[in-house]
Amino acid sequence: MRFSEVIAHMDVPTRIMASARLLASVVLFLVPFPIAAVGLRIPFAYMLGTTIFAAWTLVWVVRTVRAPEGPLVAMLTATAVVDAVALCLLTQATYEFRDPFFAWYMAEAASFSVMLKRRHAWLLGGLLGFSYFAGHVLGAHMMGSLEYIFVVLNVGVLMAVSFAVALVLGGHEQRRAAAETHRAEVLKLNDQLERSVAELRALTEITELIHSTLEVENVGPTLLDILEKVINIPAGSLYVIDKSKQETIFTASSVVGAASARAYSGLELAGTVSSGNADGALSCIELVDHNQTVVVFCAETEAVESLQPDDRIVLQAVASELVVAVENSRLYRLTKRLAITDELTDLHNYRYLQQRLDEEIGRAARYNKRLSLLMLDIDDFKHVNDTQGHLVGDAVLAEVAQVLKSTVREVDVVARYGGEEFTIILPETDASGAFIVAEKIREAISMHRFPDADGGRRVHLTVSIGLASYPVHAPDKESLLRSADDAVYHAKETGKDRVRAPRLRLRRLPAQSEEVGG
Repeated sequence: MRFSEVIAHMDVPTRIMASARLLASVVLFLVPFPIAAVGLRIPFAYMLGTTIFAAWTLVWVVRTVRAPEGPLVAMLTATAVVDAVALCLLTQATYEFRDPFFAWYMAEAASFSVMLKRRHAWLLGGLLGFSYFAGHVLGAHMMGSLEYIFVVLNVGVLMAVSFAVALVLGGHEQRRAAAETHRAEVLKLNDQLERSVAELRALTEITELIHSTLEVENVGPTLLDILEKVINIPAGSLYVIDKSKQETIFTASSVVGAASARAYSGLELAGTVSSGNADGALSCIELVDHNQTVVVFCAETEAVESLQPDDRIVLQAVASELVVAVENSRLYRLTKRLAITDELTDLHNYRYLQQRLDEEIGRAARYNKRLSLLMLDIDDFKHVNDTQGHLVGDAVLAEVAQVLKSTVREVDVVARYGGEEFTIILPETDASGAFIVAEKIREAISMHRFPDADGGRRVHLTVSIGLASYPVHAPDKESLLRSADDAVYHAKETGKDRVRAPRLRLRRLPAQSEEVGG
């Protein structure tokens, strides 16, 4: 490797030091030539000191190039020891030339104080002072007291320079370290402040999102997206669980839902629950336990374990808001359901019947479909109330509702019309099909035994059923209801416990080949 390449592999301070030492070695070797030219003898100590200095310089350069990350203190200490020996020999050999190497001592003392820590600089300063004193003692042989005083003074100056540079640089290093520590603390505080602002902004956004709608299930994906960015979790799941019913009432998940649910199976509310294999394990932590509701957060085990205290505070704040929003949503759905539900029978009420009948007739008109309506009246229901009591009567009405729901299709709409009257909307069903359904219902009621006041099942009921079909019996909602009601009265008048159509003659349609009459 060429000299330029060797120098290029060093950092700037090392490059300066290497260049200075190599230049000094060349100068030391060149000095004897003019001295020898005038006939003076070159002392052996001079040549030995020069050789030691130059040889160690080469060793130091090679060692630095091969191991630039080697122990700096050990290398500089060895260099200081070698230089002290070399300078001692050079000082001894050139004593008669009025101390030409004192400046060199000063430069060495300052250089090592700059590159080494304070405690090492003090030791090396003392070593150089001893080397300077030994070189003069060995070179002078016989010195007067005044010369000793000047040598000692020079040693004192040499050590003072070394100590002063070490102290100044040590203080500067301490101030620099303190400034770096302060800067790191400021940066850390700034990061914490930025994170707190981001968390506050996210909480505000999540709170507005959660409370912006009563259908809180629809905001789950957006909520998780905001949350995962703030707490830096790639994927997670939030569950709001009703402890009394042991069912999940809210779910927002960006991981495999089944695995997350298994991770919290059995409502193990204490501690952390893990599930899955070692590679993709999921852990769940309880965030909020509020009355009958608990909020659980699930994510990969590693992500859950890495959550910071601030992250858990954010999750708990979101969970608290989520509990309120879910409760509001449940109350809204309950209120909405009660608005269209009969409290006693749990069937749809008259209001909902009117709404659905409008919708179904409109759909039948648009797509040229048939629609039928059944109206039921319990025969002699007043007798049940009079003999068994109104509580039994209410229980009978509720059980009749269950029989009706179990007899018809899911698409059919069963409603309580009022009192002991019930109505059933049969979409896409013509008169003949409605008659079959009505007979099935009549038989089911007749064969069923209802509870009596003594707890037995000895109450026997029958129903009169009237049917009307759109557009055969009526062209609109009002006339369809009137036709079905008229058919019920027709069934009552003709003996009860039977199915009848309106007493009016049915109009014949091109697609209708049969009529259902009374």
